[in-house]
Amino acid sequence: MKMVRPIGAASGLLVGRGWMKMAENSRVHAPYNFAPFSNKILFPYAGIEELPGHDTLREDLKSGEIQVTLRAETPVFVSDGNKEDPHFFRGTNGKHMLPGSTVRGLIRENMQILGFGLIRPGEDLEDYQIYFREMAAARGSVGGALKAYYVDALDIKSQKSPKTGKTFTIPQAVPSGYLHCENGDYWIRPTVEPFLRVSRKHPDIQTFGDGPARVVPVTYRAADGAVKQILPTGQGALGMRKGMLLYTGRPVGKPNHLYLFPEEDLEAMPISIPPEDVLSYRADLEARANSLKAYYSVRFWELPEEGESKPVFFVRREGHLYFGMSLFLRIGYQYPLSAGLPKHHREMIGQEKIPLDYPHAILGFAGKEESYRSRVSVGDFTAAGDPQEQQRVRAILGGPKPSYYPGYVGDGKNYNDVDPGSEDDKGRFQLRGYKQYWMKPVESTAVPEGKEKVGTALRPLPEGTEFTGIIRFQNLTDLELGLLLWSLRLEEGCFQTVGMGKPYGYGRMNVQIDSLRTLDYDLLYGSDLTSSPWKDETDQVARYIDAYDAGVLGTTGKKKKTAHVRDRAEIQDFFFLKRSVRDGRSETYMELKEYQNVREPLPTVRSIRESEEGTAAASVGSAPTGPVDPYEALRNKFKKL
Repeated sequence: MKMVRPIGAASGLLVGRGWMKMAENSRVHAPYNFAPFSNKILFPYAGIEELPGHDTLREDLKSGEIQVTLRAETPVFVSDGNKEDPHFFRGTNGKHMLPGSTVRGLIRENMQILGFGLIRPGEDLEDYQIYFREMAAARGSVGGALKAYYVDALDIKSQKSPKTGKTFTIPQAVPSGYLHCENGDYWIRPTVEPFLRVSRKHPDIQTFGDGPARVVPVTYRAADGAVKQILPTGQGALGMRKGMLLYTGRPVGKPNHLYLFPEEDLEAMPISIPPEDVLSYRADLEARANSLKAYYSVRFWELPEEGESKPVFFVRREGHLYFGMSLFLRIGYQYPLSAGLPKHHREMIGQEKIPLDYPHAILGFAGKEESYRSRVSVGDFTAAGDPQEQQRVRAILGGPKPSYYPGYVGDGKNYNDVDPGSEDDKGRFQLRGYKQYWMKPVESTAVPEGKEKVGTALRPLPEGTEFTGIIRFQNLTDLELGLLLWSLRLEEGCFQTVGMGKPYGYGRMNVQIDSLRTLDYDLLYGSDLTSSPWKDETDQVARYIDAYDAGVLGTTGKKKKTAHVRDRAEIQDFFFLKRSVRDGRSETYMELKEYQNVREPLPTVRSIRESEEGTAAASVGSAPTGPVDPYEALRNKFKKL
């Protein structure tokens, strides 16, 4: 097998040591970065009617198969799906395998970038309103403006306790109520009186124990805005009121207060919650579930079941209704993720009829009104020999999500930064692009004490394990075949990544195209039945890739110079990510204490590439039917709604 050498390997050194020169606690760092979105979109077909059918082999198009070997350059783990005791995936024959869906996924991701695909909300990104809570941003940090927005939304003010004289902060715009589910709809009825804060030092509180994240039915007596007596339900004297005592999440730092919810006001009009806000709440909870379960049951934060209710805080803001089990609520940014896409993509989203890009035309799609089967079939890749699983390791695989905007948005902006009077990209936040994990040596994955519940077990196969499989294609043009081959092989010295544990260096794979053969139609339909209809074109792989590189963008300038895909800056950034093996010093998740002091967002791949390669910035910038409903994907995911 042909071996490849990454940049920096000639001297025995790994790249990346000199990039983070400033104080590490002032700039975002992560085990990932982003291949930038391109404002260019290629639409080779106006519609599904132009695509070749699947029931015939067209002699003017290419059909055949590609034999491929993936070699693990670092240990690799693809789970069999067993959440309790996961092992490496095995096929029906008992052999270790990379599922065809895994290989197809990496082809699809690379084809989206190299094929200049249209970014479709609900398919290429979940386009919902992201929630946040911002109270800890340091002065002058990138979160300063967002903290001001949050404080204003909840109308957070400082008050003095009438009993102790101590100052505390409280949201003035956040009332209390009870969240109900009825016939699949959700609504809130306010409490008959405002909620009451209860100190954990209150003499009656010891009766209820210390567990966090729970709700306890109580009877109580209150006067002058303070709880005088509080007892479990059934122990109260005549004249005591009924209510619910809310224990919020695990306190950070000094002990937090408890909250007493009076009974709901049965004469008040129920407040209906828009379905989109319910979907956004569920999506936000799903994104946080892995970190929450380290300390308590996620069920505490889940929506009530049919006929149930639970005490919640809520606030209205800019047409939305936010609710939750914490007084300092998580609220939504003003704009969805799609507002940060490049202009050309934003303009295409709402069109009635969308042409077909390369990824959809080649790999197929399933839309509401139209669907098209893939012209590429990817089989399972079987491990050679009988590789043995390595010793089990545990790792925390959850990391920052799009809600952490300094890692996902460029130029220090956040999801509120949109100039309503401008359609230009510079007048709004811009999503960084396609998330890609840096490649680096495998590092320790120890799970900290107390977080065992969020640890994931990995039983990787060792470095050097080889997987071989076949990819079949039908009725592709020469350019489409070149794009498929390029999406597999990438450039010389590049790697693919598969499986779990990528943030810790697992799953780096070298891809080798062992053979390419296409059907020779003269032999297939000829009279000589003894001749093989296959034509060996293994030596033509580079020619097909080069044909796509030089033929898909046409010409540019007065001299009609050929425009090459390889010359575009965003493609150079993508290949830089795929061939650079970092030393792992800066390509790690941030510690909790670092988030408060961020002064600069995640550096762009281009700035890193130009610094390390010394290259000049490139001169060029960077379901096919109906308008897109940004919440459609979430409706499909949460079908219980």
